[in-house]
Amino acid sequence: MAAVDVTSAASGGSEHGASTEEPRLRGDTLSLFDTTAIAVASVAPAYTIAATIFLLVATVGLGSPAIILISFLPVLCIAFAYYFMNRRDPDCGASYAWLARTLNPYIGWFNGWVQTAASILFCVAAPALAGANTLALLESFGWINGKTAGSTVLTALVGLAWLVLVSAMVIYGIRLTADFQWVMVLVEYLVVLAFSITGLVRALAFHPAGSRAFSLAWFSPSSVGGVTGLASGVALGVFFFWGWDTAANLNEETEDADTSPGIAGILSMFILLVIFLINAASVQSLLPVHTIVGQGGNLLFYFAQRLAPAPFNYLMLVAILSSTVATTQTTLLPASRVTYSMARDGVFPKLFGKISPRFHTPAQGTLVLAVIAGVGLLITTLSPTVSKTFGDLISNIGVLVAFYYGITGLACAWAYRHILFRSATNLILAGVLPLLGGIFLFWVAYQVIVQAGVGPSMPIIVTFVLGVPLVIMARLFSKSDFFHKPTVSYQPE
Repeated sequence: MAAVDVTSAASGGSEHGASTEEPRLRGDTLSLFDTTAIAVASVAPAYTIAATIFLLVATVGLGSPAIILISFLPVLCIAFAYYFMNRRDPDCGASYAWLARTLNPYIGWFNGWVQTAASILFCVAAPALAGANTLALLESFGWINGKTAGSTVLTALVGLAWLVLVSAMVIYGIRLTADFQWVMVLVEYLVVLAFSITGLVRALAFHPAGSRAFSLAWFSPSSVGGVTGLASGVALGVFFFWGWDTAANLNEETEDADTSPGIAGILSMFILLVIFLINAASVQSLLPVHTIVGQGGNLLFYFAQRLAPAPFNYLMLVAILSSTVATTQTTLLPASRVTYSMARDGVFPKLFGKISPRFHTPAQGTLVLAVIAGVGLLITTLSPTVSKTFGDLISNIGVLVAFYYGITGLACAWAYRHILFRSATNLILAGVLPLLGGIFLFWVAYQVIVQAGVGPSMPIIVTFVLGVPLVIMARLFSKSDFFHKPTVSYQPE
């Protein structure tokens, strides 16, 4: 392999085959704080807790805080990998581009496909929950009755309306998107954190019926139920933290493109860890396990109802709704940037690589992705097995994320192999930790597929299998030299 240095232009310049006269993404638009807010909103703590915490408790019982903590560590290792890879190559394709240039172009393309598939799956699931939460909020206000709120058709239509709204914002411009995300993330964080702290205080001070004493044992790895519980739990835990890497996909639109996105991703991880651990401990302190599992996706609102009367508990519905809408938008956002980068490299349909001269966004590609998600939303929401579909989608997305996070960690250690021993920072943060994090996440993905079996794992299997002929087609129909470029390794700066 050629041992050469790489520093890509963060603006889609000649290296990507785009002339300076062509419309490009709007550079230097986002600050470090903007990018951190988007990274945090992308993970959507209120949505994640509402959609996932009951599944986590059903899997590992009172060991859910331990799983959250265990899951944080390998994903943090990958956040370090993103930081170091982005320092040398700030491309909006992020892991797709990095893998293609440092590991193998076929693996890079396949990874871009997996990330796009995971994003589309999520954009199918999340708007449906947004629709359900919107109707639940309207029912709480007394504006509609229970039968109307439970209508699957209306849920699908309202969810579709939210998808159209956030897609329009993504198309319109990154500044509007960032401002919207600031509002959404402040609402959900303040509400979730306030209720979580209140729940802990109430459980400790008043010991209401069904509550239990706070225990440090909940944070111990021994509480997760062995290897089976560890693998299944971490797959859900990875989903908890998924989304911070959106910051890397916005590098070409961020000030200090080579450093700010990576820092934003790492900062967001610690911010998320705090709120997830506080909420998990609070929920377990206040509610019995069977109640947590039985409430399902309604858990967070039920939790708020135990702590505050109406209309104050409606704030939790508002937080969940804002979180769900925000994360739908910030999942569509990186998918549009990844497909744009792939099209810019000449290995994806050309329309995904077109930048709107007016908005400076990949408008056409964003619209296509939104339409695909909208069709999937209508199909899954109108299905009688919608609840099971949500559960399967979350598990499947967790495995897909574990794959593309994991392989990025391995790629970072490989790309920096020639300079790992030049400093302890390089060795530990760019080498050892990304490598260990990547290996662990691959093990988790494998264990979940084996334990779940063929049926529940079918979306994962289809995604991986479909990626093989697609990458072959990309190679056959591509007129660029993408698949012929020699891989590179990073040299001293």
